[in-house]
Amino acid sequence: MGIDFNKLMNYKSLAYGASSMAQLGKVKEEYKELLAEVMETSTFSYVKDRDKFIAEGLDLITATINMLLLSGLTEQDFEKHIAKLESYKVEKYKR
Repeated sequence: MGIDFNKLMNYKSLAYGASSMAQLGKVKEEYKELLAEVMETSTFSYVKDRDKFIAEGLDLITATINMLLLSGLTEQDFEKHIAKLESYKVEKYKR
């Protein structure tokens, strides 16, 4: 995948002055907006508008990254998470 999600780190200024709890509110708002782009019936779910769904998903990722940075995310925290994901590949999702 050639997408560089590190570019989202350049938008921490969008949360400038916000507390981590205020930013959590933004994450919740973006999540609700993402869900609003999904139509659910009793038998199936589908995305109403792919472009809006993608846009809202990226807004959610950006808001979440900002929240983590405002909360003091460290390289050690990140590496710990990567190690957890690697263990899932071996243990949880083994075929």
